[in-house]
Amino acid sequence: MIDKEKDILLRNAYEVNQHAEASQEKHLYNAMRGGIMTGRKRERRRKYSLGIGMAAAAVAVILILSIVKAPVKEVVQATVRSEVNKPWSDSELFRSSSVRDQSFESLLDRNLIAPVYHSVEKNGFRAEVMGAVTDGRKVYVLYNVQNDSVHPVVHAGFTLDYGAVKAPSIGTSLDITKGTSEIKPGQTKNFIYSANLLPSVSYPKDVKLSIILTETSEKALLSSSKKYRTELDIPFELDSDMLKEQSHTVTANRTLIVDGQKINVQKVLYTPLGTYVDIEYDKNNEKQIFQLINPVLMVEKGGKTEKTYYPSLITSYNSEIYKDSSKATLVFKSSEYNDPDSISLKAFGISAVEKDQMKIVVDLNKNQIIEAPGSNLELVEPKPEDYAEPGEILLRHKFDNAHYLSTDNAFSETFTDAEGQVHKKVSVNKTTPGGSWAGSSVSRDGTAEDQLRYRFGENAKDYPQPLTITIERYKNPIMDTQAVELYSKK
Repeated sequence: MIDKEKDILLRNAYEVNQHAEASQEKHLYNAMRGGIMTGRKRERRRKYSLGIGMAAAAVAVILILSIVKAPVKEVVQATVRSEVNKPWSDSELFRSSSVRDQSFESLLDRNLIAPVYHSVEKNGFRAEVMGAVTDGRKVYVLYNVQNDSVHPVVHAGFTLDYGAVKAPSIGTSLDITKGTSEIKPGQTKNFIYSANLLPSVSYPKDVKLSIILTETSEKALLSSSKKYRTELDIPFELDSDMLKEQSHTVTANRTLIVDGQKINVQKVLYTPLGTYVDIEYDKNNEKQIFQLINPVLMVEKGGKTEKTYYPSLITSYNSEIYKDSSKATLVFKSSEYNDPDSISLKAFGISAVEKDQMKIVVDLNKNQIIEAPGSNLELVEPKPEDYAEPGEILLRHKFDNAHYLSTDNAFSETFTDAEGQVHKKVSVNKTTPGGSWAGSSVSRDGTAEDQLRYRFGENAKDYPQPLTITIERYKNPIMDTQAVELYSKK
């Protein structure tokens, strides 16, 4: 039965991956990318990540932005605000196959959206927050933007401000229901903002959605002047406890052991927006765990077992929810808590590396890998079309069971020479093409090959060899099917 279930999971995962790759044309990334060029910078130090996630590039864009003060003084513009008191009636405007969060449509089906209908007008633009919903762990804001100006625009930023605190920006996504993200003169487009919230924070009811629109001309995108940008702030009320009566917490405090490594399952939270399973990797584990492989939540009642697959994963790598890489939350699709006989969590393995092997040691003069996790990483001799720069290495990483993985490889932005001196890796030389050596390919049987690059710098061969790169994340699936009972009436 386990082999059959694994086969179904593998086949379904492959189909999900293929669908995600095919839907990239609907992704906001290309248009939103122009908005980043308006003089903004990331709030958080960017980790040097190698490889491309199989589905992470699909459909939604994650922007981490902070405002850079422009030297040009902004002209004060008149702002007109309005409110309409009416029940929610616009679910059909937000139904779209381009929305990455597959559970979102069920929110519309169950009529969970609270009406807002607050709008603001400024500089020929009108933005209206039409509705919103939150369970205290996640928030969705549904809004539209109407362009009555003479210039096409795209988003250059968006935040949800709770006054003293803001919704986390890392992991925030913005989906468009139809077409591209560019809003042409005369157009109105609908957007779905979503963000994971900090469980430890009690968010106030008063909230403000702030969006920044920028013109799309080359001059506007390259300029830091505020004259090309319009900021629209829409205040409204949103109760973080609005779904409290429909939520239920099951305290677990049980331990799942996979490949000898302990995963502490703390609790299961049922809400209309999702089923959250909070876990923590034991700090005494010999291996650094990056993710569980295909976790399955199993609920038994009256002799029947309901299984829920394919949770999303909240970690310190993709959100601000956790600062500690040992903590994570599995987010399964919403299911009603119906007083079950038992609840169990099963996993088919882990992606992990021995803690003392979290490094890659390379001798550039010998063109040799001295040390690396496992035996499936190799140095590749660059070809002319790879455009490898001096001091840059190309790596090939082959592994199995790739369909089960949702995390990428990631290495630190610094490396250490043989004498302990720390150096920064270098950015790509923008005068040369990036080359074709990059990305990931996955076969139907789950075998995969990642093509990775790391740039030590043109003087790196003069450093004392070998050079050591610290691993932050690494694709290394270890298959071992295990389960733990989280709750039982008995």
